[in-house]
Amino acid sequence: MTRDFTPTPPGSGDGDKCADGTSPPCPTPCITQIRAKVAGTKGKRNPANKRPDNILRPSTSKDQSLTGNPPVILVRGCLEVVLESVTTPPNQPVSWAVQPNKNSGAAPAITPVDGGKGAKLATDKTGSFSVIGTLGACKVVWNVVFVWVQVLPNTSLTVARNLYADAGSGVGSTSFQSGLFVPGQFAWEGSVKVTLVGGDSDGKLGISKIRMHVLQNGVGDTLTGNYTGGGTALEQPMGGLPVVDSNGNANANPYVWVPSCFKVTPNDTVAKRTVWTGDSPAGGFPASHANTGKPLISISGYNAFEASIASTSDDAPNAICVHAKTYWQANFAGSVKYSGTPPVGKYTKTKAKTIKQSLFHLISSGTGGQDACDAGFETFEPRFNGGTNTVWTP
Repeated sequence: MTRDFTPTPPGSGDGDKCADGTSPPCPTPCITQIRAKVAGTKGKRNPANKRPDNILRPSTSKDQSLTGNPPVILVRGCLEVVLESVTTPPNQPVSWAVQPNKNSGAAPAITPVDGGKGAKLATDKTGSFSVIGTLGACKVVWNVVFVWVQVLPNTSLTVARNLYADAGSGVGSTSFQSGLFVPGQFAWEGSVKVTLVGGDSDGKLGISKIRMHVLQNGVGDTLTGNYTGGGTALEQPMGGLPVVDSNGNANANPYVWVPSCFKVTPNDTVAKRTVWTGDSPAGGFPASHANTGKPLISISGYNAFEASIASTSDDAPNAICVHAKTYWQANFAGSVKYSGTPPVGKYTKTKAKTIKQSLFHLISSGTGGQDACDAGFETFEPRFNGGTNTVWTP
């Protein structure tokens, strides 16, 4: 649930107690609350497109324990955490610190802003940490876990198939496909193993809140219909490249998510998971050139994709991180032959083939992940499989 940053009265975090544990009237100056947020992922083609900010659970507690003061769970490598203090009197500068909490690793950097009224917390470390804001005799602790989504490139398995065929052409148009959406008949499949490391002394805290995704973008499109006399029809993605390739409205859900194309095994809550995805792009062109009326005689060109392993936290679903990516390409080269009355032009593959990389490659080995926009991925409409434009020549 999204919450606005709103002031909390002194002492409201612990019944009738003040932030320093005493009873009212509370000492001043005093810090009474730490609020936090992570910005929502922006669009790559148009930065004005932006997912809502992730308003994180605030803290009014001075308890540093991970059970008494449950941490917010975030993906390591997401955008920085923006922290804000609530003080009495208002707008007082606060001293900020961050400490490992049941964690032997180094703490992330914290940088005071606005004269100490707020701070920015880096997200490049793994494990559980306590952010401590201090003012006068009062302190507030905000606990956080950064979960490392560790993609293991050497476990990658990618498959390319050349199952290009006609897809039910009719009198007015020729349609073609690279494969089917059934096991063993995808044009391309990819899978890779992932290990999650969270917080607490056993590294398990928070991993059950991390959701794995496949975020795929179209990154190249030269698919062309060739007509008698030299005329062409070039497919162009709406909005330009890169273009999100999802199973529904990308503004709401930018991922490949239908069960026939995406699966996490054994489930999406354990530490060790395998992420699998498959795709079989298709296309089509009118049987006659829009300007000359000449018949379609062949298909050339390709659709190219980058498929990424991505994740979000239940605590910050609008912060999309990507961890590893791989490139693949569907080349549709084929001929169009006409038969019947009225004549129907059907597609037959000639040099059509699927090209792939053999591995998923890490996007940011230093942090384990990166915000999707910063990594070059689009997450907003229009989407590749929602329709394309056609450019006619001559």
